[in-house]
Amino acid sequence: MGVFLSLLAVIFGVLTGVLIKKLGSDINIITTLFYRFLFSLPILFLYAIHLRGRDFLQINQRKLLFFRTLLGLCGITFWFLSIRSMPLGMATALFQSSVIFITLLAPIFLGEKVGIYRWTAVVAGLAGVVIIADPFSDAMSWYALYGIGAALVGAAMSLMLRQLGKGDAPASVAAWYNMAGFGVLSVIVMILPDRMQSISQSVLIDLVILGVIGSALQIVMTTAYRYSDAVVVASMRYVQMPISGSCWLFCFCRNHVGK
Repeated sequence: MGVFLSLLAVIFGVLTGVLIKKLGSDINIITTLFYRFLFSLPILFLYAIHLRGRDFLQINQRKLLFFRTLLGLCGITFWFLSIRSMPLGMATALFQSSVIFITLLAPIFLGEKVGIYRWTAVVAGLAGVVIIADPFSDAMSWYALYGIGAALVGAAMSLMLRQLGKGDAPASVAAWYNMAGFGVLSVIVMILPDRMQSISQSVLIDLVILGVIGSALQIVMTTAYRYSDAVVVASMRYVQMPISGSCWLFCFCRNHVGK
């Protein structure tokens, strides 16, 4: 179950990256994040209420949830900025390095066993990502810090999600995180109203889809850590490379076949 949910999370992550690339730099990061959290909330709330009823917001590990939310907001910001600012190959390779950090930290903080077979898979997978993505084919810039930040924060957040999954319902964790994210973005918009851009109907549709996919990603990712070790869930991210390649090939064929 954990592996299956991890694969779904990878697919939703790829679709998120495609949408962020499509939106491009015309829409700033604050506007993008605001609508992403806004349109994800209804689905997450309905999902949590369906599963838990009146207790859909009950959380036992509140301090851990606070740090998960804080890291989650930093992580999604770094992730979106890295996709927008760098070639997709470089951003992907940098983000995938989080698997190494998770493998190093999981035995210390979670007590998970990481044997030679898992270490071999992690290192081989990362090497494959670097070869396929060829992240150093373009000149490095300070934008690479976004990708490194997303990897480091993502690793810490994965450990917290695994710990939260042992004592709290994934649906409640996802609802609280996205509610907090929307609250933070709402405050930023009120303080800096000029940073909130007006959007066209086509962009609005893309942002709605982004919110729906974001809610699905939150549900499957949070639940995956309930069933599998953090190292296993994180290692499944390597599958993102062939899936991304398939999406690129499909778009290429659709745009060029018949011309």
